[in-house]
Amino acid sequence: MRKEVTLEDTEKKEEEVLLTEQEVWDIIKFATALGGGNIYGNALTPMLLNERMKEISLNPARATEALLDDALLDPKNSEQTLQSFSQDFEIISQPYKRLLGYLSNLLSFDLTYECINVKEEDYSKSTYRNDLDRVKEFFDRFDYRKEFAIAVSEMLRNEAFFCAPRFDFEQYVLQELPSSPNYTMITGRWDYGMLFSFNMYWFIQPGVDVDLYPDFFMKKYGEFWDRNKRRKYDPSVPVESRGLSSWVYWLDIPVDVGFMFKLNPAMAVRVPYFTGLFQDLVQQPVMRALQKNANMSTANRLILGEVGQLKEAQSKTKDQFNISPGLLGSFLALVKSAIGEAMKTAALPLANVQGISFPGETDLYSTYLKTAMATSGVNTNLIFTQDQKLTTTEAQLSVDTDIQLMTALYPQFEGFLNYHVNRFTKRYKFRFHFEGSHFFNNRQQRYDKALGLASLGIVLPQKIAASLGMSPFEFQRQIEEAKASGFVEKLTPIVSGYQQSGEAGRPKKADSDLTEEGDQTRSSGGNVGRGGKIN
Repeated sequence: MRKEVTLEDTEKKEEEVLLTEQEVWDIIKFATALGGGNIYGNALTPMLLNERMKEISLNPARATEALLDDALLDPKNSEQTLQSFSQDFEIISQPYKRLLGYLSNLLSFDLTYECINVKEEDYSKSTYRNDLDRVKEFFDRFDYRKEFAIAVSEMLRNEAFFCAPRFDFEQYVLQELPSSPNYTMITGRWDYGMLFSFNMYWFIQPGVDVDLYPDFFMKKYGEFWDRNKRRKYDPSVPVESRGLSSWVYWLDIPVDVGFMFKLNPAMAVRVPYFTGLFQDLVQQPVMRALQKNANMSTANRLILGEVGQLKEAQSKTKDQFNISPGLLGSFLALVKSAIGEAMKTAALPLANVQGISFPGETDLYSTYLKTAMATSGVNTNLIFTQDQKLTTTEAQLSVDTDIQLMTALYPQFEGFLNYHVNRFTKRYKFRFHFEGSHFFNNRQQRYDKALGLASLGIVLPQKIAASLGMSPFEFQRQIEEAKASGFVEKLTPIVSGYQQSGEAGRPKKADSDLTEEGDQTRSSGGNVGRGGKIN
């Protein structure tokens, strides 16, 4: 028999679920902590959005010797700490900032490509041309030089760069994801690099709008609050299906959604590349203070004077000086007012007193900075503008060493293009290559090599375009436009200056071809006395 529920029973049940005052405050405290200090949950304001944007890539922390030593003893568990130190040193140390800028701007990302499954007779078919048009459209919409340069800068600063490729915009971009190990964690490898997982707690923080990220994150964000849609942790699923694997707030990111670049892909640990410099950089405030003290001592002079004694002094006389203390003080005040604060004056009742000066000390701070930066492996004369001049050979070898270090990153960016561009094609698959740096010698050498092959009948238009700093598609379009507009017919033949003036002599050598003796002769103008001219 069903029991009738009365109003009195309902009131009793409501009384049973009432919370105490302390329990209410506990819930408020929990909600405040969960919302990052904001009791209104995931609120959105311009200030909070700005804070989260800065937090994505910049979380500096001031380094001390003790903290640094502890982090270096356990680098695997100190990734966040070492990254924070790297960011702080970039702010307070201009040489370190310039070192990162110098290396991050070396790469020119000059592009060439090839189709890997085409036959010679296929090049004239519409199927190949259609796929090639899709490749052209991809690069027209993706500014790879700008996007990849940002990635390189972050790799030098934080050792890794995590991003979500956005192909749903008019212009393709790499949307940066948080670099902190608290939100991004390396959890695997695949054909084109490393795999990572993402902490969905990032979207719970106030100031983070999940709608600003790919739709994948919005979908998974909803699933995290639905127990029926929770997935088990299975890291062995195919890389395209990694979104099916999750653990608590950590979600494995599929390769179609997220991509990561790492400065040293041989190790999963994320330790900034120049961590070995940190023990020297942490001494920079101390060395700056020492240099300041040395400069201050150099700027000071001390003048000592001897107070004379009475010639016919009597033993009964208490004070045997030939000037009273009051009069002496007046004279010293007058001298001090005349020479200023840079020199100190004093009078002593002693014999053989001499003037004392403090000679200039060695430039401690400048020497320290150069010594510290030299441990990075980069020639400091390429960064600092003072000191001795490098010979042409030394400068070229130093630059070549740095270029070799940075061009080792090219395969990761080539892998990104090889995977994503070929997702847009239908039948034909392409492979992409990067080469070169921004140094003029490197470009000139590649240009001369391409023209040298052309003179032998081996014409490689993509290599010529790369040496000019153009993409092959830009180069081709400009040639087509010049031909279609009759540009060549509008040119006026120009006779070289040597033919017009009748001057003799061998052509001027390129700087990269000069010997040390030739470089010294050119710099000093040694040939002028023998009839040479300065251009």
